[in-house]
Parts: sequence; C-alpha cells; structure tokens
Amino acid sequence: MNRYLNHLIRSTERSVEDFLRLQIQLPGSFESGRIQSEILEGKPTIYALAQAVAVYEQQNSKFYRSKKLYEAINNALDFIKRYQREDGSFDYPSCNFQSAADTSFCFKRLMYGYRLIEKYDDTEEGEVLKNKYLFIMKKALDAIVIGGFHTPNHRWGICAALLQGANLFRFDVEFSEKLKNRASEYLREGIDGNEDGEYAERSTGNYNAVVNNSMITMFEETKDITFLGYVKRNLHMMLTYIDSDDSIFTQNSTRQDQGKKEYADKYFYQFLYMASQKVELEESLRKEFDAAAHKIIKDNVERGDIAPDCLFYLMLHDFMLQHEFKQYGFLETYRVHYKDSGVVRVKNHNFCYSILHGKHNFLFIKFKDTPIYVRIGESIGPIRAFASDTIEVLQDDKECVLTSEVESQYYLPFKEAPESNDWWKMDHTKREILVTSILKIQVRIKELEDGIRLHVSGAGLDRVPLRIQVCIPDGSIIENEMLYMKTVKGEGMVLRNGLIHVHHDVNNLTIGPGFGTHEFCGHYNGEERNTDGYTLFFNEYTPFKKQLEIRLNEE
Repeated sequence: MNRYLNHLIRSTERSVEDFLRLQIQLPGSFESGRIQSEILEGKPTIYALAQAVAVYEQQNSKFYRSKKLYEAINNALDFIKRYQREDGSFDYPSCNFQSAADTSFCFKRLMYGYRLIEKYDDTEEGEVLKNKYLFIMKKALDAIVIGGFHTPNHRWGICAALLQGANLFRFDVEFSEKLKNRASEYLREGIDGNEDGEYAERSTGNYNAVVNNSMITMFEETKDITFLGYVKRNLHMMLTYIDSDDSIFTQNSTRQDQGKKEYADKYFYQFLYMASQKVELEESLRKEFDAAAHKIIKDNVERGDIAPDCLFYLMLHDFMLQHEFKQYGFLETYRVHYKDSGVVRVKNHNFCYSILHGKHNFLFIKFKDTPIYVRIGESIGPIRAFASDTIEVLQDDKECVLTSEVESQYYLPFKEAPESNDWWKMDHTKREILVTSILKIQVRIKELEDGIRLHVSGAGLDRVPLRIQVCIPDGSIIENEMLYMKTVKGEGMVLRNGLIHVHHDVNNLTIGPGFGTHEFCGHYNGEERNTDGYTLFFNEYTPFKKQLEIRLNEE
C-alpha cells in the first residue's frame, strides 16, 4: 500500500488547497450580513477538516505542521462551534433540521480529526485543537443520544457515534453509560443485513458503504466480530454488482443513487480494511477483497483521478498502510440469484445483465459501455407497465421466467349511499369491484453466448396493444438496408419487421426481428417515458407469442 500513499497525499492536498482558498470566508462571513450564494451548512467544513488534519499531521505532505493550515483548522473549528445548534445538533439544511443522524455523520468526521491529532501530535498547538474538538463532540453527543432518525442507515450511524462517544468520554461514567444504553436500544432492533449481504435500502451506489463504515466502527469500539460479518457479506455481494465497465449496478436501489453511474472508489478503504484486518476470514474472500482494493487504487492512479477520500482513515490504521497487495481485479464472471431482493446478476466474458423481479424496467444488459434496458408497456386501467408477480430461474441458470396476471377491474355503485358526494372523501374501498377479464404475460429470458433472447407471450384478455420497449443510448447509430440515422434522446420508432443494427461506443449490436401491428406507444397519463435514451418499439395485440434477440456482433 505504501507505493500508493503518495497518490493519496497529493489528492488530499488538492482538496485542502480548496479548503484554504475558502478559509477566508469561514471566520466571520456568516455574521457579516453578506448574502450567501449557498445554503448555510456546517457539514462540508467538518468533512474538509478531516482531510486538512490528515495532511497537517502527515510527514510526507507539503502541509506538514504548516502554520497557515493550522490557523485554518483552528478557525474552522471556531466556525463549527458557532454554527452548531444550542442543543448540539447539526442541520442538513435541504431537509433535516436538528438531525441526530446528520449530527452522527458529522461526529464521525470530527472523530477522525481528533484521533489523528491524538495519535500524531503532542504539541501545545495540538492540545488546543483537541480541546476544541472535544467540546464540539461532547455537545453533539447530547443531541445524538436523544434524537431520532428517518432511514434505516441512520440508525447505525447514530449507534456507531454513541459507541465512539461512550469510549471517548468513558471517564464520565454516567454520560458514557447513557450513550451505551441508547446504542443498545438501536441494536435491539436487529441489523438489517441479510445472508446475501444486502441492507434494507439496497443502495449499492452509496448507503451500503455508509452502513459498512458504521459496522466497522462498531466492531472497533466493541471488538464484537459479528459486526464485521455484515461488512464481509456486503463487500462480497458488491463484487457481483460491478458491471463489465467497472461501474456499479444501481437500478435496484431504493434511494437517490438509483440509476446513477457510480464507481467503487468509496468502497476502496473497506476492501482494504477487510483484506488487511488480522481477523479470521476465508482465504478466498481475503484474496477477492485484496484484488478489488488493488484494482480500485491502481486504476485510479493510472487514470490520474483524485484518490478516494480516506487518507485520514489509513493513517489511523497502520496495518492498512503496511498491507502489500497480492491480487488485482474484480470478479471476471459471476452468476447469482438474490432471492430476497428478486435480483439475478450475471457477468460472463462478453457482457453482463440483470433481471429485476417486480420492476417495470425488468432487464438491463451492458455490453462494455453500452447499456440497454427492456420494459413492456401494458395499459389496463391504472396499470401502465408489466411487472412480474413471479420469477423462476431454471436449472441451467441461463434462463429465467417472469410472469404476471393483471385484472381488468371496474368500480360498481355503492350498495348504500356514501356519507359524502365528494368523490375525494368517499371510501372507495367499500365499493364492489367488477373483474371483466385477466391478462397473463410471460417473459422468458434466455442467455446466449453473445446476448439475450426474449420470448414474450400475452394471453387471456384479447386486443390489448402491448409494446415491448428496448431502450438504447441516445446518440447511437441505427441502420439496416432501409435506413441510417443517429438516435435522439426521448424519441423512438416502431420496428415493424427485420433486424436493426445499433452502433454505440465500440459495440455493434443486432436487435430484432421487429414486429409492429399497431402504432400505440404509450398511454398519455402515468406512463413512464424513456427521456434519457432512444426507444425501439416492438408492438403487438394480444394474444400473441413473439421472440426477439439482442446480440453482440464481433467486428
């Protein structure tokens, strides 16, 4: 790891240079009456402080014991102290005020800064900074211990801060016990990590890493290795959520990272921690984590990117700095079915794909940097798209069957007069429902050597204009013997017959054959639109049985 330390230091220095440029605003700007262009918030300064203290205490940094940086750190702590609410809390001013959860996240970063000074600095200047840190953190704990939360991951950020605080202020026995007792109340709920390694929010792009951090912290504060079990399982699972272009598959997330293109940099220090931690760990997993950490940091250096924000973390864990990488790379192939979340993830040597149970966008395929997804428009009453009721992975693990049944329903008049004639005040659950028919859809997804074959059938209710939608990136070139054009975001076409060739990035794909017995491409009300890409429509009335393929052509 030592060979990458310089990269971490230089990247952190660049961030600290920004911190110093902004420092001129910190001491008094929020009291000067000047109109602020951004929301007033303490968190960015608190997060930047951990980076600043890291290079201030790092002997190989140009900022080592810099007087200018010391003054900036000192002033920043004064600003944080002024910004902190009287009850000790910090706001997340876009939505959370007097927030114990956001205060716990701030506490975590403050703790990193404090421990760096405690470990590396025994000067009088260091003592001044430590005392300021302790004052702010003690006050923050007063808010954390009585506060609440909004989301599942908040609980573990709060719990980790409480356990850190209990140990930090252990000399104040009554206060320490109060913090530990509150942490026990959270832990009594049970941690929301399943055997697959998935947390409740399924947030591969962000909150998995947040929860892992809390689990590691709680292990360090309690020495209870159970907490590392959650991290181990999640990191192993995360390796099966990395696509062929090294980005993370985020479409199944329940949080704001859903659909965003994220990379594994935020998991770097966690892979490294588990690979270098001197606890019992399966050798196969240790190799996986070592290889993943090595790939993240090595590729980061070679791209010339900013290093993952974790220098302060490594400086607090000598065993991480001393780790010698032996492996390199993410998993080359995988094939998993996560039953709890209804996700099938496959990566082979040519492409990767995901099948999502119960979701409108049910199939995602990625050929290197070319993403494609598939959905089926189905307008029956309030229903606008197919979503599976059942999922079955067949024995060879290369075929999956999704099915759904949708009733065509209508309200009937109340048996007795309602209390109000206002439609919005009526209790419509008391109405009888008339079911006139049922539409059954089956989708069979078959993995080929070079792509995917879809068998789609619709039965039961007839004359329903279904539309299979293959969504491709905008800016792709599509062509066949009759046309050549560049796709435009938000637009689409019905492929009535034949094949279409799609050129995107370095990939050349063939999709089809087409079918299009109607031109209906979606209901005007409530139907999701592919506004970020171009849509190929394959349209047919029920009943029908159709097949189409999405295949990679070798150049």
